[in-house]
Amino acid sequence: MKASSVALSEAPVTHIPMSRPHPVAVPTDEELVAAYLRGTKAAFEEIVRRYEDRLYRLSFRMLGNHHDALDAVQEILLKLMAALPKFQGRSRFGTWLYRLAANTCLDIRRKRGRTSAESLEAALEHSPGVAMSVLDDHPNDNPDIYVEQQYREEMVRAALEQLPESQRRLLVLRDLEDLSNSQVAEIMGIEVGALKARLHRARQALKRTLDGGVMVPGYATATSADVL
Repeated sequence: MKASSVALSEAPVTHIPMSRPHPVAVPTDEELVAAYLRGTKAAFEEIVRRYEDRLYRLSFRMLGNHHDALDAVQEILLKLMAALPKFQGRSRFGTWLYRLAANTCLDIRRKRGRTSAESLEAALEHSPGVAMSVLDDHPNDNPDIYVEQQYREEMVRAALEQLPESQRRLLVLRDLEDLSNSQVAEIMGIEVGALKARLHRARQALKRTLDGGVMVPGYATATSADVL
């Protein structure tokens, strides 16, 4: 017992701080924009880090091609750099950026025409990390479920290719990117009530297209029953 007491008395005393350190504040998108406009180049790099994967996913879904999606992301970022001085904060930065991205993708499609949609399997060969996010922000580890997700995604994308551009963009933003009605309405420059009516018509058009059957590369003709 005596030896034990000596050992304890010689042990260094640990001083417990009376207060915990304050967490480091994470700047908002709007604060990063302001910092970049003041000349902080690292602020723009942080904006790119936050949004690059999401911009790729949106571009891939709207263009259906890995190479076009990469080109689109580069063009979006160049336009973003030029347009940032015009950002006045009347809407959330993310909404404003999505509008810029969606319009850029539409311009690319008009210039290049509808290219054949590239399969997600091919996209995975080019960029496994970002292509996984095209399927799901949290991809399933089960191979069978993953293949099913891939098939359903490709089937819906094949059906979307057959819709008018306005309906395709609406469904990508609202149902695939999961933006809110108010965000999509702001991006498209319409009232929420008008958006809901257009969204209903677009979903009905997509269902009719799926009911009629769509060709998915590597599979037999698929119908809406395969999505359920």
